[in-house]
Order: sequence, then C-alpha cells, then structure tokens
Amino acid sequence: MAKRCWIISDGSAGMINQAWGLAETLGYEVEVKKISLRQPWESLSPYLRLGLSFCLRADSDPLLPPYPDLILASGRRAVLPALYLKHLAAGHSKVVYVQDPRINPTHFDAVVCPAHDRLSGPNVIQTIGATHRITTEKLQEARAKFHPLNPNNQPVLSVIIGGSTKKFEMDASLADQLIPDLVRLDQQGWRILVTLSRRTPSTIVRRFKEVPASIYVWDGRGENPYFGLLGLADAILVTCDSVSMISEACATKAPVYLYKLSQVSKKHTRFHQSLLQIQRVQWWDGKPKADPVTPLRVNEKAAAELRSLLKL
Repeated sequence: MAKRCWIISDGSAGMINQAWGLAETLGYEVEVKKISLRQPWESLSPYLRLGLSFCLRADSDPLLPPYPDLILASGRRAVLPALYLKHLAAGHSKVVYVQDPRINPTHFDAVVCPAHDRLSGPNVIQTIGATHRITTEKLQEARAKFHPLNPNNQPVLSVIIGGSTKKFEMDASLADQLIPDLVRLDQQGWRILVTLSRRTPSTIVRRFKEVPASIYVWDGRGENPYFGLLGLADAILVTCDSVSMISEACATKAPVYLYKLSQVSKKHTRFHQSLLQIQRVQWWDGKPKADPVTPLRVNEKAAAELRSLLKL
C-alpha cells in the first residue's frame, strides 16, 4: 500500500505545487486539503497558537482520521492547521513545513525552505530555490503534446513573464525593452514562445498581443501550455520576480536567462546570486544559446535529506 500524504494549503497553486512536487519525489500518494482560517487566527497566523481547534472556517476540508503518514504544509495560513494536526496525530504523522514558517522550526518535524530565507536549525533542510512539480517525464510528455507549437523544429526560446508583487509594480517599459529583442531573434530563426502571468500588468499584456504573428503568445484560452514551453525550450528567458518560475526553469536542461527588473527584494537578490555562483543562470543579454546544461535537482536533494532526517 502506497504511503499517504496530505498537503495543507489555502488553495494557492504556487504553495500546493511546492509541496506536491516534494511528495511526488518521495513517492507518496497525495491528497490536498484546502483550508481557510477564522478570525483572529487569519490575521494573526502563525503567531496566535491558542485555541487551534477553533481556527478553521466551516468551508475548510475536514481534517479527520485516519491520518496520513506525512503532512506537508505550505503557505502562511497552513501553519496553524499543521500544528493542530501534529497534536491530533500524536506521532502517527510526520509534519513538515515547506517554506519559512516564521516561527521556530522546532514546532515541526522538519522544515524545507530556500537557503535565501536564511533559516537554519537541526531539522531545517535548505534548498537552492523552491521545490516544484517539474520532472524529466513530465517535460518529455509536454514536449510531445505541445510539439505543434514548433512545427518547423526551430530552436525554441521560451519566455516566461511574471508580474507585479505586493512589494513592487512591474514597469511597463519591460515590453518596450524586451519585445525588440524577441522580434530580432524571431527573424534570426528562433521560435519564440511566450506565456504571461496573472500578475502581468495589463499594459504589458496589451503590448505582447501586438507582436508579430510569428511569435506565439498564449492568450489565456484553452489548456495552459506552461509545461509545454518548458519541455520544448532550448533556452528559457524568465523575469526575475518569481522564485518558483526560476526554480522550475532551472529544472530543465535548457540554459536559463534572467531578465533584470528595477526592483526585487533582498531575498530574491540572494537567490539570483546563488544561481549565478553555480553558473546555472545568467543575465539576459539578448543572445541566447541552445547549449544543454545539467538540470538543478532541488526536489531530489530535499527528498533525500528528508528521508534521512525523518527515516521515511
């Protein structure tokens, strides 16, 4: 019988994918438990740890026994339900938090978080970037499925555009600076495949809708080709605002180019620097090369250390 894992999350795709990718690498059968918090826990999580039996709203998925072998929690709202489950499961379930929990990591059996968060401890596993759901098999499947996006078998530059965050607004000048590069590469024989984020400012979205028809830009309709763009890529250009997007790009064999933005956090800067130091990424200079590189094995490293630490 396969070992069972619950993923505790508020439903954010980014948070779920980080935990899910780790669970899949460990070989666990996954069930996602979507939760939401009542007040005052919603506002005070993860610091208010009293009365946890009352912290969940009625629309949360039930957290009832039999409890799984492993619980992976990700996202600020998942901290308190994870601690509550650790109490209820009474040692039956190993409880692991993915990311920085903002509280002492000893509250959990283990914490898996990026090294740029600068969290340390005997039960803390540091990673270069975020865990994810990208695997060699999924990339191969996506490459075959989305091959019609590259009918002439050209070298592919996949372009992944993020967007504004809570801390900064993505400047519309990005389109003015980047689109000429893409048009030039398109004319030089590259197949340009572009996907935008839900966070991408509307001004930038409009500009990308005006590029030549020979450049593919996903319009948001139909199946999301994101995995296809990763699988087809001979080179990847990604804006430097998202740790998850960069981590996923680095899980491929394609060289990864970071598009520099005017504002990024200190944590993002540390993350970029860690990848530059191991020569897994380079800053965009408008001259991509289609030379395969060694994928960054974040999931495999985290899973191996977690098995060793928790005797999974």
